[in-house]
Amino acid sequence: MKKWGAFFIFIFVLVCACSKNPAKQDKPSPPEGMVLVDGGSFQMGSEKGDDNEKPVHTVTLSAFYISKYEITNGEFCDFLNENGNQNRFINTWLDIDDPDCLIAKEDGLYQPKPGFTNHPVVEVSWYGAKSFCSWKGGRLPTEAEWEFAARGGTESYGFLYSGSDFAKKVAHYFNNFSTHVSEVGIKISNEIGTHDMSGNAWEWCADWYKESYYSESDSINPEGPVSGISRVVRGGSWLSYTNVLRCSARGYYKPEFTDNNYGFRLVIDP
Repeated sequence: MKKWGAFFIFIFVLVCACSKNPAKQDKPSPPEGMVLVDGGSFQMGSEKGDDNEKPVHTVTLSAFYISKYEITNGEFCDFLNENGNQNRFINTWLDIDDPDCLIAKEDGLYQPKPGFTNHPVVEVSWYGAKSFCSWKGGRLPTEAEWEFAARGGTESYGFLYSGSDFAKKVAHYFNNFSTHVSEVGIKISNEIGTHDMSGNAWEWCADWYKESYYSESDSINPEGPVSGISRVVRGGSWLSYTNVLRCSARGYYKPEFTDNNYGFRLVIDP
């Protein structure tokens, strides 16, 4: 009986402990093709970088989902085929007449050019990127979200580039001697599982660009200046040197601009 009494006491204590410290719930699965970036704080910018990367400042972000890969030609064609044939804004979304565009229209349908289905969509404007994201029920990343994800979020090891201190491991860039963007996901991922956040294609962000914004940025979920002329781009491209492949490096261009090394990725709020 003493043994049974001790056993029941043990069970009682165990149940009480579990009730006070319930097991951590499993996280919901991310939407297909996306990774969860847990909320947290990080040091945004770089004192060793360009002037527009200073001052380094603490930013705290809520959790969000971000595309594992840059949005591909195949994905963007799905968007165009649902919206582009009826929408008068198609010419502001994508410069399909540029020979470097990897999408063509044949028999009334938008299709990736042969062999380019899984390459990042390029020749896409900020307006086209934003419209795609809205169609998917999401949005473009803020500049702060983009940098946090590129650094590896709360799992960051502090690499110079997204996933490594060695650009050639994670980035398609000028040194690769390519003639166009590469298929997504060829290089290794960063700490949270995103690919190509250094190199391949510059990525549009939601924010207006301001060189001195870091000196006035909000510390919690900053969304950038309220107005501007250019939008932020991040990550560098297959045409870039390593300096702009760094996680903290900032770029900018007018939102209507398109080129063969400008793309984007999607963010969805949990």
